Amino acid sequence: MSSAFMGRVARVLAGTLGAQLITIGVTLLLVRLYSPAEMGAFSVWLSFATIFAVVVTGRYELAIFSATDQAEFHAVVKLVLQIIIISSVFVALASALAGHVWPALPSVVGDYWFALAVVALGLGANKLVLSLLTYQQSFNRLGVARVSLAGCIAIAQVSAVYLVSDVSGLIYGQLFGVVAATALAAVWVGKPLVTACAATSWKTVREAAGRYINFPKYSLPADLINTVASQIPVVLLAAKFGGESAGWFALTLKIMGAPISLLAASVLDVFKEQAARDYRETGSCSSIFIKTFKLLAVLALPPFVAFWFIGEWAFGFIFGDAWAESGRYAVLMIPLFYMRFVVSPLSYTIYIAQRQNLDLVWQVTLLALTVASFTLADTVQTALWLYSLGYAIMYFIYFWMSFYCTKGDAK
Repeated sequence: MSSAFMGRVARVLAGTLGAQLITIGVTLLLVRLYSPAEMGAFSVWLSFATIFAVVVTGRYELAIFSATDQAEFHAVVKLVLQIIIISSVFVALASALAGHVWPALPSVVGDYWFALAVVALGLGANKLVLSLLTYQQSFNRLGVARVSLAGCIAIAQVSAVYLVSDVSGLIYGQLFGVVAATALAAVWVGKPLVTACAATSWKTVREAAGRYINFPKYSLPADLINTVASQIPVVLLAAKFGGESAGWFALTLKIMGAPISLLAASVLDVFKEQAARDYRETGSCSSIFIKTFKLLAVLALPPFVAFWFIGEWAFGFIFGDAWAESGRYAVLMIPLFYMRFVVSPLSYTIYIAQRQNLDLVWQVTLLALTVASFTLADTVQTALWLYSLGYAIMYFIYFWMSFYCTKGDAK
């Protein structure tokens, strides 16, 4: 790996590490302030917000790294902003009306529909801002932006405990934290960029929308299906096995997801810029792909092997006996988390090669497998084992798809 690449990873990693330490720290406090059932209700609500956050950008923010010149770059940014605003209005209306037309919808979604729409808008805008900082190679600010998001949410949620009761504190804390952090990060993007985007003609915006139509055509449904596949287990567990199971599962995802966000996401921020540049200049990014794969595979193996033996004990010791079940869930899902850690950053080559149609087929298969795992199983343990094993196999296939797309003739 080049020193420049590793230096960029280190800068983003520092910010991501800070964000994860804040998240884990506040989680240690929240699990003592809220019951597993309350955490489960919040996790169900947050799952819907996370799903809607994918929709509100149309996934056009991914096209930023494929823009061929500054005029097209500014047009894409303006297009994304427009889509975020319009989509968020529809999310608000849909959330407000859904409870009346779909009785099976979790009540927490209908009760907090406005907060759901605002958080979806904020998360979508935050994705755009982080993409812009990455495009500008402002990796120091990118790291700070991640810390700001985690910090604002943590402060708001802890403070809300003393202002409102039950799950409301978690939801409104999430709302104020996301809005504050996104507004702060937007300032760092710079006024010249905002001015240039505002001055871009709508004709240029429409041309950019047409040129990168594969992102909403293929990437949006693919990423939406992927997000639904990752979030729906919480909803299905709550519906079939109760809110406590959903709460335990949510804690497992948050804690086990920390290594992925900590290093894999940091590598992704740098990998996608380097890989996209190599692909534009040489027609291939296979070299950086292989080097990044080896780095992730070697780094991930020792901690995951160790966790297999101490995971259950560690959860009970750190979070208390009420949350020991989360540790059992985590051990069952080690194959899933290891493969996700290694493969997720590398899958960005599918976007670089604009082979989103392959991704869409994979995501549909993954969603079907996820739903089957949680609806056919009679126990939580069986459901999680089927889910983990199936997910690991799917990520193995995803790796070879991504490698295929590193070559210029993949189109």
